[in-house]
Amino acid sequence: MWAELLQILLVLLLILSGIHRFMLWVESGLAGDPETPEPFQPDSYLPEILVQIPVYNDAHALQSQLDCLRRIEYPRSKLQIQILDDSDDGSARENANRIGELAREGIPVSVIRRDQRSGYKAGALAAGLVLSEAEFVAIFDADFQIPDRFLLQTLPHFDDPAVGWVQCRWGYTNRDKNFLTRAQARLLDGHFRIEHRARSHGGRFFNFNGTAGLWRRKTIDTSGGWSGRTVVEDTDLSMRAWNQGWRGVYRDDIVCHGLLPESFSAFRTQQRRWLAGGMQLLLTPTIERTEGSFLTRFDFNARAIAPLVSVVVVALTVLAPLRRIFPEDLGPAPWVFRVLGTPLFESFFIASAFIGVLVYYASTGGGRFSRWMESLLVLLLGTGFSFYGCVCCCAGILGQITVFERTPKSLAARGGRSITLWEWGALPLLVWLTAEVMLKGAWSALPLVTMSLVGLVWSFLGSRGNAMGEGIPSGFSSTCRNVSDSVV
Repeated sequence: MWAELLQILLVLLLILSGIHRFMLWVESGLAGDPETPEPFQPDSYLPEILVQIPVYNDAHALQSQLDCLRRIEYPRSKLQIQILDDSDDGSARENANRIGELAREGIPVSVIRRDQRSGYKAGALAAGLVLSEAEFVAIFDADFQIPDRFLLQTLPHFDDPAVGWVQCRWGYTNRDKNFLTRAQARLLDGHFRIEHRARSHGGRFFNFNGTAGLWRRKTIDTSGGWSGRTVVEDTDLSMRAWNQGWRGVYRDDIVCHGLLPESFSAFRTQQRRWLAGGMQLLLTPTIERTEGSFLTRFDFNARAIAPLVSVVVVALTVLAPLRRIFPEDLGPAPWVFRVLGTPLFESFFIASAFIGVLVYYASTGGGRFSRWMESLLVLLLGTGFSFYGCVCCCAGILGQITVFERTPKSLAARGGRSITLWEWGALPLLVWLTAEVMLKGAWSALPLVTMSLVGLVWSFLGSRGNAMGEGIPSGFSSTCRNVSDSVV
């Protein structure tokens, strides 16, 4: 009986996840292109702005970005730039020498070093903030390029006194490096161009993504400031700001290019922080403004538990085949399947997976073949990587993730996480389940277990090499790209 109820619940959760994505997709399409205010002119009255660039052992990324600081269109008398360098790999002196050259050119940039890396990125941002009285704060990670007119284009939104932050879309200089970066780019395109676009249009909560954004200083101060209590300090502050009545604005037309993790070990590091941090926030809720329409409540709750989808996928991937292999021990097909008919019920499940692919297909441009291929790669990445996602969610629930780990962005960068024992154990299990399902002729259970197996094998092969398939070289060009235009 318990296995029957559990399988029904798991399938329903995945169906609801598909419905949620479909609703966001429809709403993002209805949003159209919002009216954007005219950029401020450099000769008009402009407030003081602080640009913060936190750095930790990212010398190559930082030094490749420094040209952008020369090109920022904003009066230098009204501009402060802080390089918050917590590096402990010996690169701090070299970084300081490069930045010193900029300062001698008249660029208002300075380096801030701390004796201890307390609070990690949040601690660095807070330490820099107390040294400035600027009214607005722009935040960019070391690997993200700052478009020339970024400040002039985002600042007009703060004429609305309720606006607390402006988030701009991410672009990727190494998008075509390999299959992994292409899948990540498509996945994140869906996050920005579908989810953020829909929520911003609907006046609902969406979070600051840690980089490529501009904050009102008053919003940060009145919301409790930056906190290192979680490893997702950006979402944490966004939620607290939302509680205080502030709202965010999303600019889809301003694209800030950065780097994607190019290896599975680096991708593991990033996802571990994001998924575990999501669980930390779920267990210590910081948002209260959930009143409103059914769509508002449904959207927020679905977003809050989104990290748990990996747990649902793993449980269903294992349970559904086992019920077909051992029907005498785990019982017959669930009663809902018998009443509605197995094909009808499972068609909803297949439709929810197809909707997910369709959402990512529609997220950005490109040729039809590449859009379908990248969308299918997202599906394989999600199912295969769900086993590691389970580990991350459990670690977050148990409070085991307390250190903010930097994500290595290039294949040459140090760091990254290895394949876990749990994943090694899942590999032979999936091989056996796939073979048994085929022998039993339980074809309805085959797609999910096969996708999980292929995705897991891909992550294994990618961890040994360079994520399968070289594309264009990664990294930055010698000069910054001035990207504040339309869809990539």
